[in-house]
Amino acid sequence: MKAKCLLVAATVVALTLGTAQTALADNSSTGSIGAVQVGNVAATPSAGTSQSGTTAAVSAPTSIAGTGDNTASNSVGAVQAGGGNMSSGSTGSVQSSPVSSSPSASAGASGQSASAGAPMTVGGSGSNTASSSTGAVQLGGGNSSAGSGGVAQAGSAQAAPAVGASIVGEAVSASFPVGVSGSGNNATASNGALQLGGGNTVARSSLAAQSGAISAGSSAGAGGTAASNPITVGSGGTNSAADSVGSAQVGGGNTSSGSTGTVQSGPVNASPSGGGSPGSTPTSVGTFGLTSPLAAASPAAAAPTPAAAAGVPLQGNGTVEGGPKRSVRKTFGQTKTPAGSPPVLDQLPYTGLGLLLFVVLGLGLLASGLGTRARFGT
Repeated sequence: MKAKCLLVAATVVALTLGTAQTALADNSSTGSIGAVQVGNVAATPSAGTSQSGTTAAVSAPTSIAGTGDNTASNSVGAVQAGGGNMSSGSTGSVQSSPVSSSPSASAGASGQSASAGAPMTVGGSGSNTASSSTGAVQLGGGNSSAGSGGVAQAGSAQAAPAVGASIVGEAVSASFPVGVSGSGNNATASNGALQLGGGNTVARSSLAAQSGAISAGSSAGAGGTAASNPITVGSGGTNSAADSVGSAQVGGGNTSSGSTGTVQSGPVNASPSGGGSPGSTPTSVGTFGLTSPLAAASPAAAAPTPAAAAGVPLQGNGTVEGGPKRSVRKTFGQTKTPAGSPPVLDQLPYTGLGLLLFVVLGLGLLASGLGTRARFGT
């Protein structure tokens, strides 16, 4: 009997734990007008069709998920989604927990297929807080706005659109990933501030745009050939603007204080690359593009002549071992140009005299003859 009771108790505990759901965020609005609050949201819309060997499908799973409660106190028109959002004494604030979406589409017919996708996320850690602010927009997490107006803040963001296809047995693909990294955006007593990624701080400033380190690039492949072009801007750190107007900071590690019209950027790096399948001609790629194929020497030009390889002296260049050295003789009629110098095209053959001198002399004699003929007549 005791064993049966223990078995029933264990079963109840297992069922309870197995069916437990994530705790939902609580929504609280105090002294506020027109507040809209929604907890975590997830949706997976999709559609597909198949007819006469042709298929097509689309889907767009999307979710907004956060931890903590949504709180609006003494605010007007506050909109909060997910969890961990707080608005106090603010007007027209929009706050959202991290957002993720992965829309995709695919189609196929007669052995051919194509697909496309564009997964993206706007993340960040921590809560979104707007106090005594107007028109604050906060996405992801770790965003703070105090006494500011027209502030837009977003946590670290990633997007990776890609396309692919299989045509006549050949696979082709391309992708264009881009991302902004960092964590934590802070705006205090500022107007018109845009902060992306994280590590951005603006105080008592107007028209400031700040972004964490940016990574972007493109890649493509077809058959056995592939190429990519990754680019990064900045390596992290903090962007700071205080008492400034019109500041733009990208990449991290930038500081502006009491400035007007300042543009600052972290280091920019690009490393394009390309390659092919075995047996194909390799392509040399540098930072600024493809290396010119003319840089490589021609095999025919580099190969020695049979006479030179056998050690036989060439015609006109004969020497006697142990005899006095003589200058190398030139072919009859060839201008004696120093070794290594480019050929001279403005000299008379066999003389080395400047051609321009004789042209001027001839024109002078022609003009003199015409003048004499006009003066005395014929």
